[in-house]
Amino acid sequence: MFKYAILPIFILFFTSCSGGVDGASGISVTPVTQEAPTGAAIVSTVITGGLPQDAPQVTWTNPASFSHIEYAIGTTAGGAELVPWKNIATAASHTEVSLTGLTECTPYYPSVKAVGTTAVESATVTTPSFYWDNTAPTSLGVPDVSADDATVSSSTTTTWSAAVDNCQIDHYEIAIGTNPGLTNVQGWIDIGNVTSYKLRDGVDGASFTLTEGSNYYITLTAYDGAGFSISQDSVAFQVFNPATSLPNMVVRLDANDLSSMLDNTGKNAANGAFNGFVQDWLDTSGSANVHDFYTGNASPSFDNLDNHVVFNGSTQNLSVANHADLNTATTNQRNITASFETSADTNTFQVIYEEGGSSRGMNIYISGNNLYCGFWNLTDDGDGIQPFTFVSAPISTNTIYHVTWVFDYTNYTGPAGPDGDLTCYVNGSSIGSTTSTSLLYAHSGTISLGSYSGDTYDHNGTLSGDGGYLNADIMELMLFNDPPDATTVNTIHTYLEDKWN
Repeated sequence: MFKYAILPIFILFFTSCSGGVDGASGISVTPVTQEAPTGAAIVSTVITGGLPQDAPQVTWTNPASFSHIEYAIGTTAGGAELVPWKNIATAASHTEVSLTGLTECTPYYPSVKAVGTTAVESATVTTPSFYWDNTAPTSLGVPDVSADDATVSSSTTTTWSAAVDNCQIDHYEIAIGTNPGLTNVQGWIDIGNVTSYKLRDGVDGASFTLTEGSNYYITLTAYDGAGFSISQDSVAFQVFNPATSLPNMVVRLDANDLSSMLDNTGKNAANGAFNGFVQDWLDTSGSANVHDFYTGNASPSFDNLDNHVVFNGSTQNLSVANHADLNTATTNQRNITASFETSADTNTFQVIYEEGGSSRGMNIYISGNNLYCGFWNLTDDGDGIQPFTFVSAPISTNTIYHVTWVFDYTNYTGPAGPDGDLTCYVNGSSIGSTTSTSLLYAHSGTISLGSYSGDTYDHNGTLSGDGGYLNADIMELMLFNDPPDATTVNTIHTYLEDKWN
């Protein structure tokens, strides 16, 4: 009898996974990855000095598991054109030393990556670039201080030609001294990458006071990104003073000069016993003839907080004696400049300044929420008549304005010749021009500050008697027998704005 052995039978089933080469073998494989370093940073974006040079240190945080770190430097992000990938073990920072072949101003990018135990590499992590600079800036222009608009609390507007650098100019610094190169008046102020600047007390950290009649110098330094610099000094400049800087000033009333304002007992506004009302406002122009203004009907008050002469809108005005400098001689030129602050009322007719009467004159006034500059010559003195002509612009309440009304007929050649020019400027800009067919002939009517007195003209016609009382503050009045151009007017207004705004 035969005996049979019963053998077990095993059947293997292979289940194929879908897709990829793993699926072809029927075995599912999880891909192996390597975590990358994190927080990569560079300690500096620029290096200086002669070659060879050390690259800036790079730091990072290593992943939890890895074999080693590799490091490279490229001319592109993630590249290795300068320093090929190299094993730096398990370091968490690296400084590549003794680099040669650097080109100034070229960006270089350090990179790191982690390599796992199975040689799998992480993603590449690149820091911001650095560059090598070993050359100082050149060609910085000499600071130009010819704007001549310095005040006690601001330098002149300074301009310059930009410095040139092989890489890039980072910023400029500016200072003021009493000699070239000194910073004893105002220390260095970083003003960014600009080519024009006006230092102002209290702005950008500046703190200084300038004195009229003293010489000052701007020192300017240009810095590149590596900290290399070039400096230039200006010629001397002084605080702009219209009385000395501009020709033919005949009157100046300045409320900042406390000694020039007297009450009815002769005490000035700097005196503790001053009664608060301006009986006389003294002319500080320094001209050959003194033209002080005195109370007409009632004295305006003085605001010693802001140094404003305050007119109440009903009875107060100041006048000055007639004189050939002002009104009793025929002229072909005149410049009337005033700084004032409106009140809550800019609708009522209010005179800031007026000279003349029913026949001829010039004035500056407020009416219907507009500022007007007016001129008229209604008697024919040989070159015809000029009906009232004006320039106007809207104004706002409780606002400081600087106005200059310029009559320029210096091109006068006779009755058949060209017309004269009249231009009104407000806060540094022209608000318009008009013309005159006649000179401004002698007129003996009252000159008044804060009203009209004894007839005048406005855009609606003739006005008789006294009126037009100003409800506003006046800070400064300047009269010149000279017609300034637009640039000069802008300088005057810049000076006044720095002083009063």
